[in-house]
Amino acid sequence: MEPASLEFLDTLMREGVRTPEGIRLPTERRLAEISGLSRSQVRERLSGLQMLGMLRKVQGSGNLLVDPAASGTGNVFTLMLRAGLVSTGQIAQAREMLEIAIAPRILEHVTETQILALEQTVHDMIDASAQKDFAAGLRADHDFHLALFDILDNPIMTYVVGSMNQALHELLLERRRIVISREIATNGGEVPEMFVTDAVHFEITRALRSRRPAAVTAAMTEHFDLWRRVSRSAAPTRGRA
Repeated sequence: MEPASLEFLDTLMREGVRTPEGIRLPTERRLAEISGLSRSQVRERLSGLQMLGMLRKVQGSGNLLVDPAASGTGNVFTLMLRAGLVSTGQIAQAREMLEIAIAPRILEHVTETQILALEQTVHDMIDASAQKDFAAGLRADHDFHLALFDILDNPIMTYVVGSMNQALHELLLERRRIVISREIATNGGEVPEMFVTDAVHFEITRALRSRRPAAVTAAMTEHFDLWRRVSRSAAPTRGRA
């Protein structure tokens, strides 16, 4: 998107009202007033978002900006995948680069209460993995990473990473199945007390608590590197020492 379109999207997310279905937008007249655009320009930009699947018209409710956390069908990354413009690997790489880049900036905003909430999400992740509930584990994983972006208090960043997560949903779910299965195999077929691919998230919270930018960047980088190492490692053969 061009800068003017991103600025308009930022306005929509800032001025809209969050609902379970998405973000309910102000009237076109109100959007024109706060954005400095004409009514026709507002309609043109809204139509563009609707064509991308990012906006729905709801009878009696007006325009609704689709929340990527609620629906994976209406975000730009899913559409780009369907059009063959990008691959899941490219989106995953962009997501990793984005998270590592913003990691030190989180320190400018994060509170102890938010760090404790992040740690509780990791415990939820650990409990789900112990039950081999891959979907619940992935939800907790998504919640952890979305919470990091929420701490930045930038709706565009939160929207982008939420859209990426939805576009990558099936890939990430399968990756979680693989790493959990391999960690169990490595542990002799038994569920470990704590999966290392879950526990690595505690390294991120410890780094945040240290208030050292380099430590946060290193912890986030290790998180992605560890997942790669485990997911690509060969499962041990039965009967081998």
